[in-house]
Amino acid sequence: MNAKLGAWLEEEMKEFSDVLQTFKKKQKNKAPIWMAGCLIGMVALGFVAGYEPAYIMRVHFPIGCGIALLAGLCFWLPAKISNIKAVRKAYEKAIQSFFQTQEEQELFVRQMESGNYGKVNFYNVSETYPSRFIAGPEYWMYFNGVCSFVRTADILSIRRQNETTRVSYNAGGGRRGKNVAIGVSLVITYKENSDSAKRNKNTEESLFFQKGEQFQEALELIKRQCPQCQSWTGSAMG
Repeated sequence: MNAKLGAWLEEEMKEFSDVLQTFKKKQKNKAPIWMAGCLIGMVALGFVAGYEPAYIMRVHFPIGCGIALLAGLCFWLPAKISNIKAVRKAYEKAIQSFFQTQEEQELFVRQMESGNYGKVNFYNVSETYPSRFIAGPEYWMYFNGVCSFVRTADILSIRRQNETTRVSYNAGGGRRGKNVAIGVSLVITYKENSDSAKRNKNTEESLFFQKGEQFQEALELIKRQCPQCQSWTGSAMG
C-alpha cells in the first residue's frame, strides 16, 4: 500500500482501538446480568415444577451455577482473545486483495481525507469483535471479524435479504422444525464484467448484520452518503 493509505490505516486502527475497548466493557458489563439470570432462572424452574426447597438447593442450584459460569465464560473469552493486531491483519489482507492499482488507493484516500463519508459501529456482545461500517460515494468498508471493501462504481443494485436457519424440535410425539431469523444481509449485485464481479467470481456479494435495526442504520448511512443510491434500490427499499 502507498504511504497515504498506510497513514489512513494507522489512524483507523487508533480509532478502532477505542471502539474495541468500548466493546469489551459492554461484554464485561453484560456477563453478570446473564450469569444472574441463568442462576435465578434455574432455581425458579425448580419452584415452578413443585420441588422441595432442599431438592432445589441440592440439584437446581448447582446446575444453575454451572450454567451461569458457562454464560460468563462466553462473554469473558471473546473479550480476552480480541485484539487490535488481529483487526489490523484483517484490514491489511483486505487492502492487499482489493486495491489492485495506485489509482484505486489514491481515490479511496481522497474520499477519506475529504471527510465525505459516514461511519457506524455495532456492538454485538455475543461476537468476538464489534462491527464497523463506513460508507462514502466511491467506497464502502465493512468489518465484522473479516474486512470487506466495496467499489460503488461497480454496483448495479442492492437489496435486503432476511437470513434464517432451520431449527428442529420434538413436539406431539414427532420431530418438527421451523425457520428462525438470525439476521439480515445487504445483498450487492455488481455489474457484469465489473472488477468486483470478476474478483468475486460472482455478481453478488453480501454484508451480514445481526439485527434488522443495524441493517437499516447502514442503509440510511448509504442513502445520506451516496447520491446514486436511489438508482440501486428503486422502490424496493425507498
